[in-house]
Amino acid sequence: MAEKKNTKKTASKKTTTKKVTASTKKAPAKKKDVKKVVKEEKKIVDTYEAKLKEKKNNKGFKAWFNNLTTQQILVGGFIVVIILLIIMIGVSTKSTKTSNGKDIVAKLNGKTITADDLYKELKSQGGRSILINMVDEYILNKEFKTTNDMKKSAATTVESYKSQYGDSYETFLSTYGIKDDNQLKEILIQDAKQTKAVEKYIKDNLTDKEMKEYYETSIKGDIRASHILIAFASDATDDQKAEAKKKAEDLIKKLQDGEDFAKLAKENSEDTESAKNGGDLGYFNSGDMVEAFETAAYALDVNEYTTTPVESTYGYHIIMKTGEKEKPAFKKVKSTIIEKLVAEKKENDSTITAKAMKALREKYKLNIKDKNIKSEYKTYIKQSLTTTKAQ
Repeated sequence: MAEKKNTKKTASKKTTTKKVTASTKKAPAKKKDVKKVVKEEKKIVDTYEAKLKEKKNNKGFKAWFNNLTTQQILVGGFIVVIILLIIMIGVSTKSTKTSNGKDIVAKLNGKTITADDLYKELKSQGGRSILINMVDEYILNKEFKTTNDMKKSAATTVESYKSQYGDSYETFLSTYGIKDDNQLKEILIQDAKQTKAVEKYIKDNLTDKEMKEYYETSIKGDIRASHILIAFASDATDDQKAEAKKKAEDLIKKLQDGEDFAKLAKENSEDTESAKNGGDLGYFNSGDMVEAFETAAYALDVNEYTTTPVESTYGYHIIMKTGEKEKPAFKKVKSTIIEKLVAEKKENDSTITAKAMKALREKYKLNIKDKNIKSEYKTYIKQSLTTTKAQ
């Protein structure tokens, strides 16, 4: 009996404990209730952030500026400077433009001169010349590099001008519209490039026929000669020249009487250097001697001498041809022939520069759009190609 009582009591106690535990637990929330709670919590967070932002803003400009990084400050400052420059340029531009937007060059009472006015006037007065100078400068700089030799030559020429003009050098520059030494050097360098352009044009247009004709008529073998010089001064009177000629004629008579040429040269020639060697000048070719001397020497046979005195700027010569070599082969002297023909054409054809530059402009496909300047250019080319001989 006792055991059963206790068992029941214990059971009753267990049941009571179970009920108490169950009553302290919350029932599971419904889905609708969860959404409501989350929404309310988000509202609280947003309200809190808004209050923080408002509080931060209430600290003012100083607090905002203190929070900026160095980079932000620099970038901001740069933007401000750019804006100020744009405003200044706008104001400045406005003061140098007409109401319809044209650039103003000058103002005076009752007159405003715009850039368009100036351009039209410059174009009418020298537009073609200015344009061609600009075009040629561009082309020459593309075709030829500025070399150290060009720079040295220009510098030497400038110094030569300074020495030549002395105190009038600055006047010389201003007369030709040249600003200073540097500008003069640039002009001289451009001239050197133009000379190269002309020489290249001549070489490119030389024909085999021209070169062969020059070879046949002008290329000769080297000759050797001796001479006796009876000199007279450049300002010699007619009587002094006659006296020198008479002396030369007397020496020719001695040669005809059989006296030795070398002996007479040593005793009488006033060309002291060659006199030491009996008047011997060694071998030479066309262009090495003054023209009158060379023509007379080449006309002689070997061991023949001139029977009349040959006059040159130096005096009277008695010439004896002592040796002659065969004419060299064409291939061997071709480069020399080209140089000779280039020099001749540069000297004798006054249109050669105009021809060379015209060809270069065509190579670079110059197309002048302005009708007036185009017409002037055609007239200029026609006129510049009219004269064929140097004046």
